[in-house]
Amino acid sequence: MGTYLTGTYSVIHTSGTTDFDNFVYSAVYFNAAATYIINGTDVIATADSIGETLDIIVDESTTTLSAGFLLLGNPIAPQTKVQTGLISGDSHNEVWQFVNIKTGNPTG
Repeated sequence: MGTYLTGTYSVIHTSGTTDFDNFVYSAVYFNAAATYIINGTDVIATADSIGETLDIIVDESTTTLSAGFLLLGNPIAPQTKVQTGLISGDSHNEVWQFVNIKTGNPTG
């Protein structure tokens, strides 16, 4: 079970410290009342929302970062950065790479 399902977070990032290349953000913590764009949707944080957490996997490309909220998340596991499966080519000349699921190292 992923930590995003259990509500366990190891980092809290502001709009100025986000790093979508190395972290996955699975919650938004509101610290100001305003309207925010999160995952392409307007999210209205009221005064009652301050201090509340919205559990959601945050999509960098459709979220407008703001000082009014914090991103809660975890580092991306190193083995998820290993490219697997079809890595190049077309239907006549394909290049594949597979990874040992126990070690995370490429096979072959």
